[in-house]
Amino acid sequence: MNLKSNIIFFLSFLCVVSLSFSQETLKNPDSSLAALKEAPEDTSKVMLYQRIAGHYNIVHLDSAKAFAEKGIQLADEINFSFGKLMNLNVLGNYYERKTDYENAMLYYNEALDIAKATNSTKGFAVILNNIATVHIRKGDYQIALPLLFDALKAEEKLGNENGIAQAYNNIGVVYYYMQDFDKTTDYLTRALEIQEQLGNFSGLQNGYNNVGAIFDYQKKYDEAIRSYTKAYDISLELGDKKQQASNLSNIALSYSKKGDYKNAETYFTRSLQQREEVKDYNGLASTYANFGESLRAQNQFQKAQMYLKKGLEIAEKNNIKLSAREIYHSLSKLEKQKNDHEKANEYLYKYIAVKDSILNEKNAQIITETEAKYQTEKKEKEILKQKAQLIEKELEVKRKNTMFFGSLGLALILGLIGYLFYNQQKLKNRQLQKESELKEALARIETQNRLQEQRLRISRDLHDNIGAQLTFIISSIDNLKYGFTEISDKLSNKLSNISGFTSQTINELRDTIWAMNKSNISVEDLKSRITNFIEKAKQASENANFEFYIAPEISEEYTFTSVEGMNIYRIIQEAVNNSLKYAEATLISVHISEENNQFKIEIRDNGKGFDAAKAEQGNGLNNIQKRTRDVGGTIDISSDPAKGTSVVLNIPFKSLE
Repeated sequence: MNLKSNIIFFLSFLCVVSLSFSQETLKNPDSSLAALKEAPEDTSKVMLYQRIAGHYNIVHLDSAKAFAEKGIQLADEINFSFGKLMNLNVLGNYYERKTDYENAMLYYNEALDIAKATNSTKGFAVILNNIATVHIRKGDYQIALPLLFDALKAEEKLGNENGIAQAYNNIGVVYYYMQDFDKTTDYLTRALEIQEQLGNFSGLQNGYNNVGAIFDYQKKYDEAIRSYTKAYDISLELGDKKQQASNLSNIALSYSKKGDYKNAETYFTRSLQQREEVKDYNGLASTYANFGESLRAQNQFQKAQMYLKKGLEIAEKNNIKLSAREIYHSLSKLEKQKNDHEKANEYLYKYIAVKDSILNEKNAQIITETEAKYQTEKKEKEILKQKAQLIEKELEVKRKNTMFFGSLGLALILGLIGYLFYNQQKLKNRQLQKESELKEALARIETQNRLQEQRLRISRDLHDNIGAQLTFIISSIDNLKYGFTEISDKLSNKLSNISGFTSQTINELRDTIWAMNKSNISVEDLKSRITNFIEKAKQASENANFEFYIAPEISEEYTFTSVEGMNIYRIIQEAVNNSLKYAEATLISVHISEENNQFKIEIRDNGKGFDAAKAEQGNGLNNIQKRTRDVGGTIDISSDPAKGTSVVLNIPFKSLE
């Protein structure tokens, strides 16, 4: 899948996130309103307020708030904590649908305090899911994921299949945003299987939407449209206008990627009208972004820019990071198509800045630790459960043996005692063997956890301790230079060289930490890193100009292992630094392309060159050749005083799988 379709698909998932506390419309709202007037001031009336407010959250949002507030008031009067919790939750749902996340979090947190104070596992699970949903919409995945796993554990404790399905759904969405598609498919499939077994109408609505997104990812656009349409039909039956708008936007995306731009524009327009009606700012930013990207793909630049700017204004005003990130990317490509490279680079840097704020190393670390913690706890529980079952079975066998042997006559007592002793020893040996296996399994899990913790601790120590110490060295050297008025030029130059070397060491340390915290490195990650390096090289060299180009046939989804990615980056960095230091070049170019089923990286300059036959094999050339062998590639270095120097690195595609 190319980059353009990946971005559009990524945005379509904004519509997939479902509210963790499922609300259903009332079949006969008029009778419920009539019953409300006649109901006594007791707990049943509090819950009736909550159900009516939930109904209006779906069919007529502005009417929901008053009923929820009355439910909270009555719950306070009769001291009904659970009723207050549920009405606070539905009031939080109201503000969430209004895209007023500040007030939504205010009421969710108040409900969470009640759940903790009353030890309500059900309330705890419901509210944690909803708080996590708000963080997902805001792009704060490092906060959302631990909450979702806590909610999942609470739902598993309750045995609430519907709640488990909703938690699986939201965890799958977070993993999609983290671009871990295997885990996305795993968790979304688990959610849909449970909802189908339960026959949950609103759950199937989200399920069909998610299945449509997976078809979309597989480029099966007709199947995706059919699945999205099923979700839309359910939204119509529920009267849920916000979900209707989301479904319409997803249908439009599939038509756009299919190349049916006429139908795409029709559905985009319907979605925008409906989102304006329900004041769904998150959805508006997403649909404007998708519509603008579709128009850009059609080369309708003026119209595309208008819709992208509208979406960006809403995203920045409401701190919707995900939409802002993709709009910056679309605007960068649009300006590049218009040959305005200065604006294209300006938008590209903004895109990279927002992306780094969403997917930084700390977030990835927290998410990895959260998943590992959940899986470890789950394995430990399974081991304890198996051990308990084993002991129970052994006791049962023992009891049956005792009853059997006790019924025999005195004539067989000696034989029975001998047999009993033998049997007990056999059971004991088997039990010891099982316990030994369990201990080995626990030891392996503990060793894996220690290794993971050690890797994370080393990464943090490198950054926090060694990085800080190197920075202190630079500061001390600078203070030493300027603290003495009379200092020789030789000593001053020596101190400057030490300071420069230390600064270079800090940069290399940061690059190492960057690679260390990633299990793999994509072409897009490498592109961002090289772009940042070239920008710093521009600032350091007044006379040299730079070119950086990646051929369009190279997909930004190609991934390397962290070691391969780091070696490729170091080869490029070494070659560019050699051109700056020794070649006296005025133009340095880095080109990445595909040639003869190989990944080709060429670093060329127009400098004074050198005699490759007479040149000594210094650390720089030796490092380049060693790193080339490590990635399974070949290196060709040629130099001509008239034409400059060329370094060509070729890597077979099999190394990128």
